Amino acid sequence: MAQSLSAAAGSELESVRRLCQRLEFFFSQPVLQVRPLSHGESNQSYYVGTARGEYVLRCYPAESAVCRQQELRCQHAAAAKGLAPAPLCLNNHYQVMLSDYLANGVAYEYGVHGLPILLTALARFHQLSVQTPVLEPGVYLRQLARAVTLSDADSVLMAVLQQAAQQLQQLPQDTVLCHLDLHSGNLLFAEKKLWLLDFEYSQLADSSLDLAAISLHFDLSAAQEQDMLLQYAGLRQQPELTEILTGKLNAAKQLYSGFCWLWYQAQPVYEKQAKRWQQRLQTLAL
Repeated sequence: MAQSLSAAAGSELESVRRLCQRLEFFFSQPVLQVRPLSHGESNQSYYVGTARGEYVLRCYPAESAVCRQQELRCQHAAAAKGLAPAPLCLNNHYQVMLSDYLANGVAYEYGVHGLPILLTALARFHQLSVQTPVLEPGVYLRQLARAVTLSDADSVLMAVLQQAAQQLQQLPQDTVLCHLDLHSGNLLFAEKKLWLLDFEYSQLADSSLDLAAISLHFDLSAAQEQDMLLQYAGLRQQPELTEILTGKLNAAKQLYSGFCWLWYQAQPVYEKQAKRWQQRLQTLAL
């Protein structure tokens, strides 16, 4: 579903092939081809081809605390509305999920595909009905902070984030099913439409967090942000949302930046990414 990597160790692909052979899904359709897809920052994905179909196999880290049943429910709901590839099999024992493969897809690019196609898909996703816990930003911040060691300067930023969380909670809420990981790697343009991928963090939350993610990941200007909020409110058929979301967007951008900073900070191999998101948060807090 994402762009293929240039190469992968033969032993890695052989391990994936053997894993597929242990999955009941492939008992009646032997695997003919396995190749890597762009590896995510917490999961690895592979193309799997058989005589009957083409699939994507996502492999999760064994130590993951994510509720995969919740992820599956969110992807099922999105797939039913044509917003995501259909999930076909979740195997918690082997820590894998199998989904349909979308051929000839390319990663979404803001400058190429434009904002309306992304906002249309997002507004439809936000209107899905899936029961999940509601994200409480302050609680989630404390959960992320427990996994890292914070300096005195970091503690100052944490105070900024807690204030942003309080501010967001005090403003009018627009609780919807949020994706919460909207970057180009999780957005695929295929079959003349946009598809959402990777519902690992999807849950009920304030819509401003997904809109903040779009602004941050695609470096929207202030004018582009305002156009985004206006279009989004129109797609939701709630024009009053424009003003409400305008009042929440900066706090939501701080929180999303903080989530990314702390998540990367807990992963030693992502020091550069952690620093980049920390700097974005510092800029937003000025």
